Amino acid sequence: MLHSTPLCPPARAARPLGLVRAGLLAGLGFLGPLLWLPPLGTAPGPGSALVWADDGGGDDGGGDDSGDDGGSAAGSSGSAADGGGSGADPAPAWGWFAAAQRADEHLPNELLALNPSSAALAYARLQMGVEVLETRNLRGLGLQVVRLRLHGVPARATLERLRAFDAGTFHLQHLYALAQTPRAPALAGERGAEPMAPSKLAIGWPAASAACGRNQIVGIVDTEVQAGHPALRGAQIRSQRKLNPEQSAVADDHGTAIAALLVGQPAGGYTGLMPRARLLAAAPFYRLPSGQTRADALGLALSLDWLVGQGAQVIGMSLAGPRNAVLDAALERARARGVVVVAAAGNGGRAAAPAFPAAHPSALAVTALTPAQAVYRRASQGEHIRFALPGADLPTLGRDGALQRRSGTSFAVPFMVALVSQSLHERQLSAAQWFSGQGMALQDLGAPGRDPVFGWGLPRLTPRCR
Repeated sequence: MLHSTPLCPPARAARPLGLVRAGLLAGLGFLGPLLWLPPLGTAPGPGSALVWADDGGGDDGGGDDSGDDGGSAAGSSGSAADGGGSGADPAPAWGWFAAAQRADEHLPNELLALNPSSAALAYARLQMGVEVLETRNLRGLGLQVVRLRLHGVPARATLERLRAFDAGTFHLQHLYALAQTPRAPALAGERGAEPMAPSKLAIGWPAASAACGRNQIVGIVDTEVQAGHPALRGAQIRSQRKLNPEQSAVADDHGTAIAALLVGQPAGGYTGLMPRARLLAAAPFYRLPSGQTRADALGLALSLDWLVGQGAQVIGMSLAGPRNAVLDAALERARARGVVVVAAAGNGGRAAAPAFPAAHPSALAVTALTPAQAVYRRASQGEHIRFALPGADLPTLGRDGALQRRSGTSFAVPFMVALVSQSLHERQLSAAQWFSGQGMALQDLGAPGRDPVFGWGLPRLTPRCR
């Protein structure tokens, strides 16, 4: 059973505020019409949530795109419980990632307000001196999020005082990072007609999957997809950046690699799992002044809102990080609208705290398997894990078109997206069955039944793809 974790430590009681709270609410209510709110069409601002894109290594030291993960796959075919192999990790570059995961990183000068009352916003502005930067109405999800700027006061201290006045409205601006390891050298001599054939076979998928995905709409939340990539020419892809004018998109091939796993085209020499599907790609990742790549909770919520509004039935989120109330609300609204969200378990290692959105009950959490069907040695574990799919030592496409073997729970996400989408389309399985793990063919890889390493195990589905 999934046990929810508190979004933030409870605010300490502030007696003076507590005594006058009711009076202030009544007195400030009339100020609602005077509040300055930007037009609905204003660009989204940096949201709030640090996600360890499941490309990152945590306590176990590496990351999704680590080239040495493939080489360690054989070693990791040992004990599933201990995460497998014992190869040396490239630890020095990853200390910052583990620290970020423990520190609950957030923007120091911003907060978010979720579905705020006019009285709550008036108090924040008049009593705390915060500035309303923008209001975002997420019509597809039925949410409103206001981004607030702080001036000279730390976010956490301000949050405590605001929560003493209104406990459920205000939240930190967490950040979400793609923490990638150095890319592996290009693979020479491995570019065959079907590079993904062994991984497809593992889930019962046809190697010749050119007809799969017909009349289906799937979405991803990732870095920007290079639609002109040779393997994606002819694919039905629609992309949208979820950035404001102050944010700069990043040149990173992670989103392109995930897109190719899903809708890579036969003519390009890399046939994806569902080439005939329509892919919606939301890109909320941007570069901070420090040079680091981040997405935030508001950007993730805006991405989900756009994807749901455009008709995506299954959405893949190859990222992971801390819990955030804005992201929670977006996930819950998406699920209530019949959309299935698949999320990477994260690469923090077996001792890491549950990562979100995967640990949220409205998401399907997936972990990664090596070709030997051992768990990826850096995968996060926990009672929230539902399924295990190929994701380690996987031949993926880089920006230059070369094949690279990469590993991480992020690369298991497109396999789950394809399985869910195709089974829903062919009416083989329902969304409820995927969330319950019932009524499907499963290969149990760990302890009998559901376990914190493999979840229910490896699902197998033989689609008709007609």
